[in-house]
Amino acid sequence: MNVTDRIIRLKVDLAADRQTVWEALTGAQHVQAWWGRHVSLIPRAGGRLFVRGDGREQSRQVRGRVLRWSPPSALELAWADAAWPAETRVNIRLMPTPDGDTRLQLDHVGWSGFEDKARLHLMQAAERDWTARLDRLEDYLRAGDIAGTVSQAQSGGARAW
Repeated sequence: MNVTDRIIRLKVDLAADRQTVWEALTGAQHVQAWWGRHVSLIPRAGGRLFVRGDGREQSRQVRGRVLRWSPPSALELAWADAAWPAETRVNIRLMPTPDGDTRLQLDHVGWSGFEDKARLHLMQAAERDWTARLDRLEDYLRAGDIAGTVSQAQSGGARAW
């Protein structure tokens, strides 16, 4: 984490092509499988994001908007916990690796609206949360076979939204 620049930057190489990773990131049945049933995303520019507490944090709520929707390479979300004084942004980029897999880079920015002590605490907590989420995504991609779902979506099959 780069606190000096007020940015959380995480990178992970995923053993799947970009389209498959994109589908796992944005397809309703996939998001709920690796992130949880407490997450709702309307997958399009201008769409909404809502994350309810997941059992450990019943009262926590995150609301956001889809600011950028560029399948299968970029997703940008406005991101704000209901208790926060300011909104942040989450930028996710998917880049192909030379071996055909995908590098996911997540930048969580916009922390300047927080007081120094609160900012450090919130950024550390957010870094832990994003790391855990990306670990679950990686495990989901490794264990699950979502290739059939991606093929169906590309051929005009029904989406779960």
